Amino acid sequence: MKNIIAIFLSDCRRVGRNVVAIVVIMGLTILPSLYGWFNILSNWDPYGAEATSHIKVAIASDDKGIALGDEQFCVGDSITEALKTNDTIGWVFADSSKQAIDGVYAGDYYAALIVTEDFTKDMISFMTDSVTNPEIIYYTNQKKNAIAPKITDKAKTAVRQQVNSTFISKLTETLLKAAGTVESFNDNNNLASNENNAGSMLDFVVGRLEAVNTQLESYDMIIGALLGIIDTTQATSGMVENMSPDITDMFQKESDMLSHLQTMLDNKVMTDNNFFGQMSLEISRLQSAMHSVSNLYEQVGGNLTAFNSAIGQMSDNLSETKTMITDLRESISNTIQELNTVKNSGEYHLLSSVLTLNAQDLGTFVAAPVAIDSVELYPIEHYGSAMSAFYTVLALWVGALILVAIIHVKVQSIEPSYGIDISEIKPYQAFFGRYITFFLVGQMQALLAVLGNLLFINIQCKSAFKFWLAASITSFVFTLICYSLTVAFENVGEALAVVIMVIQVAGAGGTFPIQVLPQVYQAIYRFLPFTHAMEALRECVGGFYSNYYYECLGKLLIYVVISLFIGLVVAIPCKKLNQMIEKSKEHSGVMI
Repeated sequence: MKNIIAIFLSDCRRVGRNVVAIVVIMGLTILPSLYGWFNILSNWDPYGAEATSHIKVAIASDDKGIALGDEQFCVGDSITEALKTNDTIGWVFADSSKQAIDGVYAGDYYAALIVTEDFTKDMISFMTDSVTNPEIIYYTNQKKNAIAPKITDKAKTAVRQQVNSTFISKLTETLLKAAGTVESFNDNNNLASNENNAGSMLDFVVGRLEAVNTQLESYDMIIGALLGIIDTTQATSGMVENMSPDITDMFQKESDMLSHLQTMLDNKVMTDNNFFGQMSLEISRLQSAMHSVSNLYEQVGGNLTAFNSAIGQMSDNLSETKTMITDLRESISNTIQELNTVKNSGEYHLLSSVLTLNAQDLGTFVAAPVAIDSVELYPIEHYGSAMSAFYTVLALWVGALILVAIIHVKVQSIEPSYGIDISEIKPYQAFFGRYITFFLVGQMQALLAVLGNLLFINIQCKSAFKFWLAASITSFVFTLICYSLTVAFENVGEALAVVIMVIQVAGAGGTFPIQVLPQVYQAIYRFLPFTHAMEALRECVGGFYSNYYYECLGKLLIYVVISLFIGLVVAIPCKKLNQMIEKSKEHSGVMI
């Protein structure tokens, strides 16, 4: 132990007497922190609206739209209007599709989306026999930036969602407005007098059919009465056929009798009764029919043969009309019965409730019927805070790496004042004596990195002490790994430390989820020290789960045992090999 302390104190005295050495130590302490800070700041919020709003994406609509009833329906215009309130992307609304496409080629825009001229027409093609998928043409400049296309894909997704939402919402709203037109017509004609039936298209249809059926019933009565008059006329004309009578007087007498009856029906006492009022109306129509027959007799000049022929033809036509009216009344009655059955069903009441809703509200609901209530577990405010664990761990490894590159790992001499001969120093004493310097500089690197993250960058952190503790243990493990590799393999060990760093940057899951990486990384990532160091720091940033923080630190400390084995045991048989490599390097006259 005495020799270990003597080596450390000798190193401190030599550094303290050398200004350049002090400056170098300060640089070694600061450089790793700067590396971590700059990376965290550059990744603070690259996917937020404030950042992505500067990425210009052009959009142009050639959509001509269509007419749905009295409503003009154009999805393309609705999309562009809606995107004007979307600040996730720097939308540029081009005057034409050519301008948008040329801008992508020139690099003015990262991407462009073009709404084709038949877009709305194709959107509603599901209503026809020929269904055509509507198209939005997406142009992207892959050359301009590697990450930008991934961000502009958000624009493509946003437009697709906007199209779906706008189409469903506007189509529903337009159809309900059309239903609203029926509602207004219904109200104006007083066919729905109670609150429950207001706005019901089915009630409106039933009411109109019943009104038509009533009119047909009246026509049926009139034609029946007219056929009776014709039968009477034909019988009378047969009786007087050889007498050449003038039957006009007979019709006049019957008409006078009907007039007398109508006068009685028009009495004020009876006019309050709907039945008698209707009877009076029918008598008026019978009178008109009798006058028509009388006029027909006068037109044929009293010729009963021609008169009977004309009356017979009239009777045949009226009989056919009466048959047609009877069939039509039966069909309408069946239809009314079926509609009343539908009206009394639960489905109809549901439809009636839907039609009384506000068109815009229902359109919004149909466009997005499911609301997703997000519950964030271990929420992290900024992307930079989420990435701070990775860049802090990477900075500490870089710090350990530059230490072994700048500071000698071999103990070549000790200050004479300590009275210890270098030949008396055992390998393990030299190992630990020199490592103390590496350890302390590494701890200063970790402390400065933590203070900068918390006080300068202001990353999110649930526990500052645990964040420092994890960084401190990480620095201890990393410096020991790099130091042991260099002690055992010298320059080859430094190279191995660089290789291990590269593997860990690519395969420890620091930037991308480990599940999306190649299979080789998925197989080895759990054996990399980066993995456990990052997980411990992430616990401090996002929040703690059970004892996972301490489990990560425990796994990280396993590498202490591995490093000591390499530095103290593996280094012994490699000593001669290192000497041979060192001599060969010196003979080259180029390599240090």
